[in-house]
Formats: sequence, C-alpha cells, structure tokens
Amino acid sequence: MLDLNIETISYRKKIILKDIKISILQFGLYGFFGKNGEGKTTFLKSLCDLVSYKGEILFCENILKPSTVAWIPTETDVYDYLTIDEFHKFYRLSSRNHNSSEKKIFELDKNKLLKECSTGTKKKAYINAVLQFSDYSLYIFDEPFNGLDIESNYILLNHIIELSKHNIVFISSHIIELVEPYLDKKYIVKNQTIQEVTKLQGLKSFFIDA
Repeated sequence: MLDLNIETISYRKKIILKDIKISILQFGLYGFFGKNGEGKTTFLKSLCDLVSYKGEILFCENILKPSTVAWIPTETDVYDYLTIDEFHKFYRLSSRNHNSSEKKIFELDKNKLLKECSTGTKKKAYINAVLQFSDYSLYIFDEPFNGLDIESNYILLNHIIELSKHNIVFISSHIIELVEPYLDKKYIVKNQTIQEVTKLQGLKSFFIDA
C-alpha cells in the first residue's frame, strides 16, 4: 500500500537520514519516536516533498503526490488578518482537488480574527482547515499535541484513532504513554536511520539509556 525506499534525506545539503525501507500493508496508526535533532520532522517532511530526498515513495504502486498528504506540523502557519471562518474557506479554495466537509474537529468562534487567538486556538483552526477533506492518501501528525490543552489533546487523539481505522496515519510524539496503546507499529529514528521497535519497554529504554 505505502512503500518507502529512501536512500538519503537531506537538509541544507547535509544528509540527515539514509537507508530507509518501510512497507505499510494496511490502514493503521504508525508512531515515530526519537530524541530532538535525530530527524523525525525531517523524515515526515520528506513524505510531503518539503525537504529533498533521494529514493522512491509509492502509494498503491504510484508515486505519492504531496497534494494527497495531510500535513499537520508542530508549529502551524495561519493568516492573522483572516477570521477563523475565512481561513477555513481559504484553505478549501486553495485545495480544489479535495472533497470538503462542513464537519469540524474543534468548535471555535468562526468570526474571531486569528491574530487575536492563542497559539492553541490557531493550531485548532489549522487542524480544522486541513482535516475538512477526507480523501488524503496519507495523514501525518508531527507532535500534534504541542500547544493544545488537555481536553483538546484527547479530542484530537480520538479523531486520529478514528482516522487510522480507514487510512494510513503517521504520528510523532514525545508523549509515548498517550499514543502507544493505539499504535499498530512503532519506529525509532536513531543514528541516521529508522528501525521498527516491537515492545514499549524497548522504546522507553531508548530514551533512558541512549
């Protein structure tokens, strides 16, 4: 279904990761973990074609198109001069190849200017805008819980779990205990490559001993 055969991933002409071979054969939630600076975000960005890489990324035996990837970064960019509703509609118009829905994950004041919103509210507005579409090939959440309150974290987690039942979802998070019970597979980003981990204890010991 999703096949990653990446020789190198580079940032500013420096090789960050190499020799990545991952095959995802079914829908599910797949977690990527690692210490700061190991390359988690760089790896996830490569799947959206936001950083340069050498290799092949296939979805159903075809080249994965960046426009079919839902990208939720740690830090989200919104247009401060727009209201929440205007930003939502703007994102819809800029993504004409997708089928949109009026359903929103977070209930927000649609008439509020984004420049008047907190960091967490801006992130919620961004998430609502991206996830108004339901026809992505791949969903990527890079530290999605950062900046959100506890209630919003669980609302988002429940939505991610539901998405993973019918889609391929990649997630990175430093909150291992929050996401681990729902993961179909876990991967460690370490020493310029990515390896699968089968036990939670192995994941914890990586952070303690490494």
